[in-house]
Formats: sequence, structure tokens, C-alpha cells
Amino acid sequence: MIGALVSAGAQAVARGLVLAGIMVVIGATLFLLRIAPLFAGDSTQAQQVARRTRRLLRLACLVLALAAVWRLVQQSAAFADVPSAWPSMVLLVLTQMAWGTGWGVQMTGLLLAVLASGAATRRRGAIVPLGIGALILATSPAMMGHAIGAPRLVPLVVFADTLHVLAAGGWLGTLLVVAVAALPLASHAAAPGRAIAILDRFSPIALTSAVLIALTGVFASWMHLETLGALWSSTYGRTLLVKLGILAGVAALGAYNWRVATPALQASGDTRAIRRSALVELTLAALLVAVTAVLVATPLPSEM
Repeated sequence: MIGALVSAGAQAVARGLVLAGIMVVIGATLFLLRIAPLFAGDSTQAQQVARRTRRLLRLACLVLALAAVWRLVQQSAAFADVPSAWPSMVLLVLTQMAWGTGWGVQMTGLLLAVLASGAATRRRGAIVPLGIGALILATSPAMMGHAIGAPRLVPLVVFADTLHVLAAGGWLGTLLVVAVAALPLASHAAAPGRAIAILDRFSPIALTSAVLIALTGVFASWMHLETLGALWSSTYGRTLLVKLGILAGVAALGAYNWRVATPALQASGDTRAIRRSALVELTLAALLVAVTAVLVATPLPSEM
């Protein structure tokens, strides 16, 4: 049983769940800050939006907590003589390894997010501690992956990686919360105005995030690949190309929503097209997270 839980495939699944959980926490924070206030004029819908957001946020925190503990078991098993002896390595991993420090940071951010999640959906001022928790969570992948082990410019690489995670959550995490908590209610409104207002608020978040993802991604590629040829001659580079291909598909759908689906909504008031497009975009986002979970554990060309 323990062998299956610590296998390479299981590790990729656990990393993917951790990344997804962090992105949803970031997205929920931005949603509550920028988009949820659009429902303030309708107390019934405002309560429904708050309830849906709270449920999604708590589900993300639960998934993140379980996946983080799973990752600790996997990391401990990697240093044990046999996987079943993983408990004997937990203290070593947490106190003497950079990965353990990152895990502690992750748990700190998660605890803050859990404590703030209920209040943040009820009181606007309570979004601040949730945002701090989201920011702490966003730093943790950098402290547990390639960024912290960079051969040079480590603070800059960690900062860029944190910004990359924040941007991914800002774009795709917020999109998920919009699709689950806002658009279904807006589609039942008497007029399409609220759905259009939601997209008007979301579009700048998505566009800014996309630019940040591109810039930080180029920087990370330059740091980790070292040569252009490594992009197709190494496993890391080829996996990165797959990620870039999926990201291009997500970006194309985002551009479609912005330039085609949103104007169509303004003209007809029908939200079905934009909801279908958002669903496809989120499906590609799930694939993107899965590939990223593999990429962060793939040896760099310099390590081969």
C-alpha cells in the first residue's frame, strides 16, 4: 500500500493537488476582493455567492492539507531504507532540509487561509489575512522545488517563481471561482449587465496574470535550461514544451472569451457560450497543472 502512495505517479498527483489548492486560494482571494462586490446590491445573491465561494475555498484548503501531508509522507519515504519506514525520517525532513522549511511555510499559509476563510466571505476587511495566507502559500513551491536550488540569483529566482504561482492563481484560480460562484447566478439575472460586469472585472486580472506568467516563465526557462538546445534535447525541456503548448491553448481560449464571447454576450445577453468556453479553459488548466506537477520534479539538464 505505501509503495503505491509514494510512487512517481502518486507524487505527481500529490504535487498537482497542492498546486491546484494554492491556485484556488489565490483565486478566491482576488474574487472576493474584486468581483464579489458586484453582488452587493442584491442581498440574496450576495449571500449565495459568499456561500459558494466559502465552500470552494474550504474544499481547496482541505485538498491542499491532505495533499501536503501526502507529500510529507512521500518525501520522508524517499530517505528511508524502505518506504514503510517513512515515519522515522519525518523529523529529519522537516528540520534539516530546505524542502521541510518550505513545507512548514506552506502549512503556515494554509492555517491562516483556513482561519480567515469564513470571515473573508462575510466581511470585506477580513480579506487581508486571507490574502496574506495566499501570498505565503504562493512562496512555498519555490522553496520546495528547482527555484531554491538555483546555482545563481536564488532570491530573484524564488521571487519570480512566487510571482508565477500568484499569476497562475490570479488567472485560472479566479476563473474557477467565477465559473462556480458567479456566472451561474448572473445567468439567472433579469438582464445580462451583471455577467458583463463580472467579465469586465475579471479580464484585467486575467490579462495581467498572463503577462506575468509569460515573463516569469521565460526567466525560469533561461535559468533552468541554460542553452536553447536543451529545450528539445532534455526531458525537462520537452516537458516544458508540452506545458507551453497547453498554456498557448489556455491563452487562445482566454483571447476568444475576451474578443468574441464577451461581445456576443453584450449583444445577446446569453451566458451559455461564455460558460462553455470557461469550462473548456478550466479543463486545459487542469492539464496544465498536471504537466507542471511533473515538470517541477523533472531533473534539470545540468543535473543529468
